[in-house]
Amino acid sequence: MKRYLRFVPLLALYLLVVLSSASGPFQGDEGRYVWFAENLAQGFYSPADEINLWNGPGYPLVLTPFVLLHIPWLYAKLLNALFLVGAVLFLYETLQFYVPEKAARLFAYLLGLYPSFMAEAHLLITESLTFLLVAALLYYFCRLQIEGRRRRWGLAVAAGLVLGYLCLTKIFFGYVLVASLLVALLVYAWKRTLTHQKTVLALAVAMIVCLPYLGYTYSLTGKLFYWGDSGGMSLYWMSTPYEGEWGDWFMSRTVYSTPGLAEHHGAFLDEIAGLDSLQKDAAYRQAAIEHIRTNPQKYVINWMANVGRLLFNYPYSYTPQKLTTYFYLLPNMFILVALVFSLYPAWLGRRLIPYEMYALLLFVVIALGGSSLLSAYERQFRVLAPILLLWIAYVAARLVKLEIRTTPPTDNGYTLRTRRISLDK
Repeated sequence: MKRYLRFVPLLALYLLVVLSSASGPFQGDEGRYVWFAENLAQGFYSPADEINLWNGPGYPLVLTPFVLLHIPWLYAKLLNALFLVGAVLFLYETLQFYVPEKAARLFAYLLGLYPSFMAEAHLLITESLTFLLVAALLYYFCRLQIEGRRRRWGLAVAAGLVLGYLCLTKIFFGYVLVASLLVALLVYAWKRTLTHQKTVLALAVAMIVCLPYLGYTYSLTGKLFYWGDSGGMSLYWMSTPYEGEWGDWFMSRTVYSTPGLAEHHGAFLDEIAGLDSLQKDAAYRQAAIEHIRTNPQKYVINWMANVGRLLFNYPYSYTPQKLTTYFYLLPNMFILVALVFSLYPAWLGRRLIPYEMYALLLFVVIALGGSSLLSAYERQFRVLAPILLLWIAYVAARLVKLEIRTTPPTDNGYTLRTRRISLDK
């Protein structure tokens, strides 16, 4: 327990961030999550007569007790500080499976002080909870692979419960789960090892956790495997064929107040304004597919811009350059450079890297690859930082050795001496 006290300064920092910024009216998506929580408190999620499945129920379920007990929202925001320090502790415990304690503490603090890690701690949105769930998934999945056959069921259930709740919190991970499960089943059918069996078990449990929600969406929409109705709009904006637009997302009210957007998209939005949410989702998808079919080159350009937003929070359409971009660009650049430099030693020592590292890295690749196809933002990269830091820490601590020379280098046994050029001659 004493070792956890080393992270009390981080908890104090997070509490300070929340308390210093949590006042005022709801911002951005906060109101929507509160609205869903209020619905759950009344016994339903989406109104049956006006379907709204914009996001999953994971975070609204966390907020529901605050609605039922009439607890001020400040305390729900302070809960984010506990989520964040919990994520740091889960990463710390996971790192100790593979690296010395001092290295584990260092990389846990790197996550804890990662600027965008705490950027939205004062808001009632999903990021802080998502960090906790990703870090908890790391811990239980790695422990599942380390432990023997006897404990595989309990740890597989724990990993699956965490992953399933992650999918309900960020519904995009539902698609990542399905892709990962298909890959895992194919590999297990080929290799039939205990390691791959454990992975299939964890992913299957996660899918079972999601089935009640998918059953609920089916009861509302009549559509199988329907996670939410926001995907069509995301793909529409990603496919925009107009110059000066880079595939980032705009809400309808922003379109009408921005001249370029209103000119390019106003007529289409007017056309679908009378449709319900499911019909709008289908119309957005149909229009996006037509954009991609008729102008695939622009979609590729948008995809390249999308990768930039995913990694560095830049560029944005109709938006002037801002110094705040450095808030995301600089720390993410360090992570990206460290990842790139880890590839060569990882290749040389590939047989020394345990299976779970490769599995988790593949999970990241699937998540980032899928995110890049729709309108993406830096927050979709940042929540995967615990996995990336685990990979970097393993390579740095187990596969790389740094030495500082205190003597001149030698060549063929002879000391190389620098030649002095006399300035007198």
